[in-house]
Amino acid sequence: MATDTKKSQVMLRAFDSRNFNLFYTGQAISLIGTSMTQVATSWLVYRLTDSALLLGVVGFASQIPTLVLIPLGGIIADRSKRHHILLVAQILGMLRCFSSNLASPKRYD
Repeated sequence: MATDTKKSQVMLRAFDSRNFNLFYTGQAISLIGTSMTQVATSWLVYRLTDSALLLGVVGFASQIPTLVLIPLGGIIADRSKRHHILLVAQILGMLRCFSSNLASPKRYD
């Protein structure tokens, strides 16, 4: 029993750091926002088209930039500061969400 307590203390030691807590909280909020955006985009496509095929096409097409940019991202990650990469990635994700909101039709049924 004592070893279980010691293992959990070691596993949770990172939460003693203020910077880690800020990072963890920010990532959790960002992940929730990203998930909400994916659901909203899928919902919008299905409501506008009533087509399961187009819903699948949009879902597949949303993964293409990731597949294409992964090698470039690896090069940039090796040559840049991690803090700047995280900051730029979060800002770009936020701008993507805002732009998809502005690009969607403002029709409410």
